[in-house]
Amino acid sequence: MPELIITADDCGLSEGINRATVQLHKQGYITSASVMSNFPAHRHAFQMFRAYPTLEIGAHLTLTDGKPVTDDIPDHTPLLNSEQEFHNKFSLFSRLLFPSDETIVWIRHELDAQLQRFVSAGIQPAHITTHHHFHTIPSLRKIIYELALRYDVKWVRAHEFRATIAPYNLFPYAQSLAGKFPFELPGYISPLKAWMGRPAHEYADRLLELEGTAEIVVHPGNEDDPTFPINVDYGPTPRQDESTYLITLIDEIRSASV
Repeated sequence: MPELIITADDCGLSEGINRATVQLHKQGYITSASVMSNFPAHRHAFQMFRAYPTLEIGAHLTLTDGKPVTDDIPDHTPLLNSEQEFHNKFSLFSRLLFPSDETIVWIRHELDAQLQRFVSAGIQPAHITTHHHFHTIPSLRKIIYELALRYDVKWVRAHEFRATIAPYNLFPYAQSLAGKFPFELPGYISPLKAWMGRPAHEYADRLLELEGTAEIVVHPGNEDDPTFPINVDYGPTPRQDESTYLITLIDEIRSASV
């Protein structure tokens, strides 16, 4: 059985997500919280999570939702729309396959500023993950690794698609760069969202076959969440469904391990 990291993604996006994360952690179903610091609810997350020292707090860096935290935005950055908000994930991946030097400089500055919000709040980020997995792009992954070293984080999310534990990947392989950096790279990443609609025991069986470290990624939430941003696609209802599925999954793993 692998060592499991169970990460709540998108914390700081809304207060409902923050509350759902704490509830699942108190019940023993979540080990870490990955916080987006460019949304107002990040302050609520920081304040709430401080009360739970066993809940690891890390940074969920974003270039695809919300607004940047920096003010000195280039006039023609390809990452922002006319409202000075980030373009969606599809636009990001198409626009940044061959980014300009100016764009890379600004991205590094913006992501550093997102991490600085943790430091300013007196929080040492324990890990770095990226919203919509943008560090699969080599030029952006280089920035993430630079920041991981600068901020002395413990681990960075695996980026290789072949390391994904999902129904569509029948022959996963552990992250190839694991053990090559001062920070850790969990061997596998497993997005719970990909398993929704499948029996939890099938998912549990796939995880139990692994060795090393695997990160389960869940997007928790509450259906009743008036603070949820209206322009974010993945809403409160499917997030609450993920929370329910996570409980069933972990209970399956625990029963199989007895």
